[in-house]
Amino acid sequence: MIDANIGSAKDNMKSAIHNWYKFTAGFSYKFVDLIVDNMDTVPNCIYEPFAGCGTTLVAAQKKGISSIGNESQKLMCDVINAKLNWDINVDTYNKYMHQILHYVKVHNNIDILDLHCHELLEGLYDKATLKELYLIRDAVRLLNDEKYELFFNLAISQTLHKSAIHPIAVPYIVRSKKQVNCGHALDKFQSITKQMLEDLSTVPHNNRLAKVYNADSRKRNNYISDSCCDLCITSPPYLNNLDYGEVSKVHTHFFELTTNWRDITEKVRHNLVTGATTHYKDADFDIDTFCASEFAVYNQSLMQDLKDLFDYITRYFSHLTIYNIHKNSKERKGKKSFHILMMHYFEDMYYVLKEMYRVLAPNSKAYLILGDSAPYGVYVPTTRILDEISQSLGFGDYEIYKIRERGNKWKNLKNRHSIELSENILILRKP
Repeated sequence: MIDANIGSAKDNMKSAIHNWYKFTAGFSYKFVDLIVDNMDTVPNCIYEPFAGCGTTLVAAQKKGISSIGNESQKLMCDVINAKLNWDINVDTYNKYMHQILHYVKVHNNIDILDLHCHELLEGLYDKATLKELYLIRDAVRLLNDEKYELFFNLAISQTLHKSAIHPIAVPYIVRSKKQVNCGHALDKFQSITKQMLEDLSTVPHNNRLAKVYNADSRKRNNYISDSCCDLCITSPPYLNNLDYGEVSKVHTHFFELTTNWRDITEKVRHNLVTGATTHYKDADFDIDTFCASEFAVYNQSLMQDLKDLFDYITRYFSHLTIYNIHKNSKERKGKKSFHILMMHYFEDMYYVLKEMYRVLAPNSKAYLILGDSAPYGVYVPTTRILDEISQSLGFGDYEIYKIRERGNKWKNLKNRHSIELSENILILRKP
């Protein structure tokens, strides 16, 4: 029986290195362990198209297995690289920590206005905490040592969560709640780095076996050779309108990767698989252009009944009605264009699966954790649709295993649909 928690990040919160970055939208490292431990031979290299927090890459490295991953967000690439650099020297760490503490002490009297703090963060921290956070950040920037800057910046990321007035990682800012033990950024930063250093003393080796690219898995990554990996383990974004660009905004604003909504759209959202209605403009979608796309041409079995999105009743399989999604979305508050979101999502995933097929060697398998969806009460069998798309790209036999029912905790919300959803494992095989 498959553990119902394998599709969540709960296990990771109790595992060294995996718990260096708190993010609820992930899967368990035990999923990687389960797959690898049950293989007849140890894989040569694992491919992860959605590296995210680095779960697959870290788990593989702990087992001494090479891996390659793509991650489209610069912030998350830095998080992953910090998690994979295990050769942190204690003496060097102490030297740099002394420099950081000295910098904060010397500059503690600076006017907080001179730090040019982002207005979003001004509402999440008291002034003393905010000043400490920015001074720590600036001190780390002066180290001029990329590996240790990544290490300390990841500790700052954890400190941002633990010292905030309001929870900022579940997955949005929860301003209706307050954290009991907020503030004290410098003390928490030191405590976190010490724990990270202690965690590294438990790893089986300090060899770097993983490579992560700041790349979009919808596109060909020329740094990754054809047929170079013999296993893929991943969990693509769900079709659930979760905006990963907004989720990370506290961190991207703090580290000055973004400064406003336009930056989030242009520097983050445009590089992500379309999983939220904030990723596109409704007016830019044209059904005729869409039907002429590579995805549509090579997936006639899915597209054969697709008509004009606004004028025709179109069905995916026997019960998925595009028209109903459009109609219901206009009747509900918010009027989100889930009908367009769905089309963009499956087209994007077509290109992700195409790149996956290229990277995998013959006779290799890909394991994907996926969730079905029901935008405005219209069931979308995401797992089966992605399987059908994979067949058009050349994947052969497939298997689907149900992990758990999902969405039950929201069933009492007003306007919540009553459709039972599931989280599944889709196993694809490249002949």
